[in-house]
Amino acid sequence: MVVGYLHGVQPQVVTDSIRGTPEKIQILTTDDIFFPEALRQYLEKELNVTLSVTLTRNWQSIQARSIENSGVDLVFLPSFWAQSLAQQGFLSSFNPETDSELFSSVSSDFLSTDQKGELSFLPLYWIKTGLQISNNKSFSDFLQDKKLDTLFLLADEDLILQHFKLWKNQGLWPLVSQKKILTLQLDQLSQWQDRVGATERSLDQNYKGEDQGNLSALLIWGASIPSGSTKKNLVRHLLQTLLHPRLQSEIIKLGPFNSALATVNDSSIPFHRRASFVRDLRLKDSIILGEKDADAKQVLRMNFNFIL
Repeated sequence: MVVGYLHGVQPQVVTDSIRGTPEKIQILTTDDIFFPEALRQYLEKELNVTLSVTLTRNWQSIQARSIENSGVDLVFLPSFWAQSLAQQGFLSSFNPETDSELFSSVSSDFLSTDQKGELSFLPLYWIKTGLQISNNKSFSDFLQDKKLDTLFLLADEDLILQHFKLWKNQGLWPLVSQKKILTLQLDQLSQWQDRVGATERSLDQNYKGEDQGNLSALLIWGASIPSGSTKKNLVRHLLQTLLHPRLQSEIIKLGPFNSALATVNDSSIPFHRRASFVRDLRLKDSIILGEKDADAKQVLRMNFNFIL
């Protein structure tokens, strides 16, 4: 990516940033694709801030750095990670009245609020995954075909663990364990065409999950503000800028994920990549992760001899 991909995007957002010494915002993200260098540079210029972005997929690290007085101001993470952090009281809440602009941007299909009408996780992106098998074979055919020896799975320990448990319960694990299992990062999902074997990827309008059964999953990513952040107002300005429809449209075009925002409805965005398309998907029997399993990596290693 280059900075030019944001050319022509001019969000109409008024900030309180003083055009003096830029304030520093500490950001954690589980995937670099959510906060690429070009986007960082754009937001720094727009808001007159300095962004310090740390990439980590270590749950213990994110948990430790999200506690009160940690210095972290913003976290980009999966929804089920945020759910676990919120239950521990580590995340600040967005309020539908004071944060109405943020609330109104998110599609109602992705909003889940508590009794006070607040939420601690702001959904931005989603994908429905499934397995693409070489030569359009079924998963059963793949397991029986010794020439197709590689299984590519999304590099998420919780999702991999759920796959393995289901396959074990279905009596398929002996066959699965004979395959070479490799992992993919989010930015590799769109490169599935050149892989021989079975590849977990984001489903499109032609693959709604009817034949995927327990092979498919609904994954959501977004933003949360740690309770200990001392720059919550500035972070809210950053999120308002980030959620501008034209900017989000450009981000969606470059990534493998779909938008969870009701405001991203430009004609250049295919319908199956918009928030409302989730209503057309069959989610029955799909894997939906509710909370972070802190022991997922250990269970994978001990029970399945798989090291991520």
